[in-house]
Amino acid sequence: MACDIAPGRLKRRALAEMHTAFRKSWFHAEPGFEELATRFRESPELFSAGEVIWQTRNKMVRKMTLPADDGTMVTVALKNYRCVKPLRYIFRCSKTALEAANYRVFSELGLPMVKLLFSGDERRNFHLKNSFLATEFAEGFVDGRDFLPDGKLRGTPEQKLFIERNLALVGKLHALHCFHKGVRVFNFLWRKNEDGTIDIRWIDVASCRFLTVPEFIFRKFLLHDLGDFFRDLQLDDAALREALDGYWKSNPRCGMTQEELFSAVKAAAARPR
Repeated sequence: MACDIAPGRLKRRALAEMHTAFRKSWFHAEPGFEELATRFRESPELFSAGEVIWQTRNKMVRKMTLPADDGTMVTVALKNYRCVKPLRYIFRCSKTALEAANYRVFSELGLPMVKLLFSGDERRNFHLKNSFLATEFAEGFVDGRDFLPDGKLRGTPEQKLFIERNLALVGKLHALHCFHKGVRVFNFLWRKNEDGTIDIRWIDVASCRFLTVPEFIFRKFLLHDLGDFFRDLQLDDAALREALDGYWKSNPRCGMTQEELFSAVKAAAARPR
């Protein structure tokens, strides 16, 4: 995950390249998906007919299959945010803008992201009304909830690979002082390959941010992420220690010995969410 430009600068550059704005609406399409994005703007009813795969009070994700610019069919995951607190974002980037920038930066850093297609905000006189982000749907992938204590793949070799791969990536992000803030098993997708290995895809990176703080201060953010991950998984001490040894190799600058890391993460995972 080597990079010649500071990740924070990469993120600012991504926001500039997408022409994000506070006062008025903005719209960005990744190369090769301009026509698809235009169809969304001109005929949003095509997208509102998709299957709802996730819904909260102010967010809805729909899945649909549509023709891409080259004529091939692409399965899209479209996330719509309805802004319920518009004043909060008058002079701030929307979650959509930040997530789209994170997708671009993380891909540049070599993380296995789902493919960003287009994104944008609907604003008027600084007031954010709605925002949207479309990615390619990760066909054939499932999230990590199968590895939870009551999951059907608990204790399998796939669980070990899932933990190893994702912790190595999280460790590299932490080495860049990126606070993920969403290290949950359902934000990491995976599928098994014929040779027994697994592929990984990351989703939902709206909350990730790069922090310019000293190592000893960043430690609390690091522990927040790892505590979330292992609070989900509830591993025994032996499995937790093994998993964290792998993380430590990816981020030896974490400011703790392996034993200190184990004790701190175990305590963080034991705290209620």
